[in-house]
Amino acid sequence: MNGVKLEFKDIEENKELLPQSVYDYIVSQGLSKAIRVAKIDPAFADGEALSKEYDIPYEMELNCLVVEGRRGEAVRYAGLVLPYGRRANMNSKVRGPLDVKKVSFADLEYVTKVSGMEYGSITPIGLPEDFVILLEKEVLDREQVIVGGGLACSKLLFDPKLFLNMKNCVIVEGIAKEE
Repeated sequence: MNGVKLEFKDIEENKELLPQSVYDYIVSQGLSKAIRVAKIDPAFADGEALSKEYDIPYEMELNCLVVEGRRGEAVRYAGLVLPYGRRANMNSKVRGPLDVKKVSFADLEYVTKVSGMEYGSITPIGLPEDFVILLEKEVLDREQVIVGGGLACSKLLFDPKLFLNMKNCVIVEGIAKEE
């Protein structure tokens, strides 16, 4: 990757850069060669700082936000995968695929506990199987993307078409809106 100042390496040889949930998912799905990991300074984990420090184009960066939807007593969780710099469109674009009436951001303590991931590095790769992954459709037009690695000290790199093989992934057009 031209200009990017990160060295993405083999997952299996850099297991310490991932929480167990993310590592286990990657290995169990046979994605060890499709997803690469890089060590970063956690002080630069956020989008703008990451881009400036490591020369990563904003177009490569994705954010994963976890929401909870409710319908009566039923609660469903989803990871919203959005291009960096875009906000979640929390209307029917999210409520519809989750079949819920109300959507809000999920409790951070709960999400980190059930995912084994760190705040600031939640990744769609390895979220619990009962979480739905709602992917903004335009992400599929990119050649490669970078998301958190599940730990604040890492980032993952892969072809976004990998999402098409995730059984809990739903492609949605319009879940991302401009800031």
